[in-house]
Amino acid sequence: MLYSLLQGGKLALLGCNGCFMSVAPDDDSVVAEVKTAGAGEVLQLRSPAVREKDKSGEVPVEEQGNLSQVEVNYVRKFQKFQDKKIRLSTRDKGELEKARTEGNLHETLLDRRSKMKADRYCK
Repeated sequence: MLYSLLQGGKLALLGCNGCFMSVAPDDDSVVAEVKTAGAGEVLQLRSPAVREKDKSGEVPVEEQGNLSQVEVNYVRKFQKFQDKKIRLSTRDKGELEKARTEGNLHETLLDRRSKMKADRYCK
């Protein structure tokens, strides 16, 4: 049974006897003799696979989901209201879909918000 130890971006394999694996310098055999991982027990693994980044961390939580939910989240985050009612724009949501593909979703949401009411933070 093998276990891997990752510390500081380095990899060392721990054998079933509790010792770290390394290569013997005299005959290039794989041995597990040392209880602590040193420079001789650190491995470098190379593979042709490309590392994929987690895309969910790049998109903020309030922008995840469908466009209706995105607009509600945006309004809840930035709109200040006295009567505790959320006011959403009644205009077509097709412009939001177009803005998301073009990359100016925040600008479009801000325009929709500024046309709904006189908001000093929108201008």
